[in-house]
Amino acid sequence: MSSSGGYGPANGQWLRKVQLVVSQGTNGLDLSGLRFAFKITQNDCETPNTAQIRVYNLKEQTRQQIIAEYDSVTLQAGYQYGNYGIVFQGDVKQYRFGREKNVDNFLDITAADGDEAYNFGVINQSFAPGSSYSDHLSAIAQAMHLKVDPNAQTYLVSGIVQPSSKVMFGMARLYMGILAKNNNCRWSIQNGVLTLVPLTGYLPGQAVAINSASGMLGTPEQTDNGIKVRCYLNPLIKIGQAVKINNADINQVAWAQQLGPGYKQQVYYATLANDGVYRVLVAEHEGDTRGNSWYTDLTCLDIDPSSGANSSVLAYG
Repeated sequence: MSSSGGYGPANGQWLRKVQLVVSQGTNGLDLSGLRFAFKITQNDCETPNTAQIRVYNLKEQTRQQIIAEYDSVTLQAGYQYGNYGIVFQGDVKQYRFGREKNVDNFLDITAADGDEAYNFGVINQSFAPGSSYSDHLSAIAQAMHLKVDPNAQTYLVSGIVQPSSKVMFGMARLYMGILAKNNNCRWSIQNGVLTLVPLTGYLPGQAVAINSASGMLGTPEQTDNGIKVRCYLNPLIKIGQAVKINNADINQVAWAQQLGPGYKQQVYYATLANDGVYRVLVAEHEGDTRGNSWYTDLTCLDIDPSSGANSSVLAYG
């Protein structure tokens, strides 16, 4: 692997590798040998990540078995001699079948990551005087039946934060939101793991370099939603992770053209980081096992702590 982020055309970013498994508990069915296309959307927000997967030309018996027996899906993608890993793991919300051009039949799988935990996780827990945020996080995760990212504990205020007794009763996600806010973090569920990311920081680890040598496609753009960039599909890019983009490669927004003459509305655009390091807010993985699509589209923000949690450039008309 290259030191500039662990992937590149010269060392493994070819010969695609993919695995799609639908499962129920410990029972699963591997669909990797079939043609399928997918669009995975991961976000740095509380609501569940989503997956849209279309599997082509299943046997009728197999399709009926999948619909009747399996309620979760796991998708791994990458390269045979390069990066490979899970890009989505979650609960199936809907199956839909049909035909394309009267030639190919398909089964659509709509899934959400941590949907059951988010929508139905209820906590009923009392804490003795002297409890900590660490105690609260563990109880919330248990109520949601989720694992906790090992890094999450390091972002919590240490020591006693509740000198009196405390009761949590209600939707676990509401208490998770309060805990994250009190610790200046954002929280989300990433592949079944409860994750915290500091508002002005990022997950530990080396920043993934995104450039023409490491698989960048097209030209990064500065927009009002963040810095947008496309690269070859990379399962190692995670929400809250740092990526490094050469600022000279980024097309800067033309404020005057956007605002127009005499236009007085205030418009905010993502700032360019002085060191070119950005935090991943949105990662969209798109692929087709028999087609050309094999991309990761990123939306990123400056992570310079001095610029604030929601850094931006304010343009005036």
